[in-house]
Formats: sequence, structure tokens, C-alpha cells
Amino acid sequence: MSKNLLQQIMIKTEEKNKRPESSFKLDGLVEKIKAGYTNKLVPKEQTKYSFAPSTIAYSHGECPRYWYLAFSGATFEDNSDAFGVANRTNGSKSHDRIQQALMDSGIAKIFKKVDKETQKEKDTTEFEIRNENPPIFGYGDGIIQWNDKEVVIEIKTVPNEGFEYRKNSGKAKKAHIIQILIYMKILGHKHGIIIYENKNNHELLPILIEVDDYYRDYINNTFDWMKTVRASWMKNELPTKNYRANSKICKTCPIKNTCDAAGVGVVKIASLEDLRETM
Repeated sequence: MSKNLLQQIMIKTEEKNKRPESSFKLDGLVEKIKAGYTNKLVPKEQTKYSFAPSTIAYSHGECPRYWYLAFSGATFEDNSDAFGVANRTNGSKSHDRIQQALMDSGIAKIFKKVDKETQKEKDTTEFEIRNENPPIFGYGDGIIQWNDKEVVIEIKTVPNEGFEYRKNSGKAKKAHIIQILIYMKILGHKHGIIIYENKNNHELLPILIEVDDYYRDYINNTFDWMKTVRASWMKNELPTKNYRANSKICKTCPIKNTCDAAGVGVVKIASLEDLRETM
């Protein structure tokens, strides 16, 4: 009896304290914000003049046909959703923060670059990376002085789950290894460091990448592959497709429509060899 009475009192109290439903609705607000992230993602006509280390290591970057068409000029479409755009922006800001910390710590090599907004020169750890044959151009995150050596670094921000996996396994992501190995080959460095940051709590995890016989052979073969792909473009020999149209690589490729309209191709070039685990 007392229990039922208590329940009735609680229900009446909740009803008394319950606010009346507002006529001011928030329906559609989240969708409108999401649209703000993506409404500027319009197709762009672009021509690539060099291989990009950050692209070589990911998805369509392993496809010879992608590079041929990119060198020829193609319509690039950014298929990112609102989460992808926000994640990319957050990663850029995290890079800036970590790079500033590296400069303030006194271990980073300082370079100069012009700020896009102010058009004024400022200090940065970011540096240009170039190679002539094959043509490669990109930006490295930094070079630090460590153990009396200059060491190239690459900064990556990852969700907590991915960070914990890297932390427990001691393994860097294969695409990240390929990217830094390209930098290391061009610079002539034996050591590189991939610095992971946990997006949840900003914890840092450095993973050493040290050139061994396998890494040396792999990156030499990667450079030879780029030379082969570039040669096919110079000879006007379009590579044939290596993937089904519904494959993940084709579905997420930024020049899929250009590729579909380009024809079947005339030369078979294998996709870039996958990097096997070495740790």
C-alpha cells in the first residue's frame, strides 16, 4: 500500500515538474549544419604533375590507372560526408598544435612558410619533399633532432580504439609506413618516427620506423612502380582496370566518372604491391 502511494506521489511530482512542449522546434538543425560542411565540395577539374606520398599509400593511390588519368587531367569529386570533412579539419588543427609543441620543445627543425590567411611568413615544422624521377611532391610534418640524428616524423591523429591497437601492438598502419618510407628514401634517412595522437585524450605514441632489407627493397620497388606508371602516361598508353566497378577502391575514387569514360585501356600494369607486416 505504502509502495503504491509512493509511486503515485512520484508520478504526480514528475508530471508537475514536466515542462510543456515548446513550439520552438529544432527539427532539421543537425542536417543544416552537416550541409554546411559539405556544400562547398564541388567537382573540380585538376591535373596532377607528380605523385603524392600521402595518396600513394591509400586506396586509389595504388591504382596505376588513377595516376595516368590524374596526370592527363580529370574531374575530381570529394565524396566525403559531414563527418569526414569535420574529421579532416580536426586533424589539420591537431597537426598545427603538435607542430607548435615540437617547435616550442626545441627539437624541431624550423622552416618558413607563408600563411594563407595573413599572407605573412611564419615558422613551421612542415617542409616540402621533392623527387625528380619519378616526380614526387608533398609536405612532411617535420624533422627533429633525436639521438644525435635528424629524423623525419609524420603525425597521425586516430580514434581511441585505433590508438589503443597501435599502442598494444606496437605496429604502425601500413599506409603510414609507406608514406614515411618515401620521405626517408628521398632524404636519405634510416630512421623515421610516426607520432600517433589519441583524439579522445591527446595521448601521444611514437613508433619507430627503421629501414631494413625488406623496407629498402619494398620502397625501391615502389619507386620503380611509379616510374613504370609515369612512363605509360608519357607514351600515351592508358592502363587497363585492375578492379571491379563495385570494389571499394573504385567506389571511393575521386575520379571514378573520368575513369569510367576513359575506355578500356591498352597496357596492363599491376597495382602497387601491398606492404606486409614486419613487426
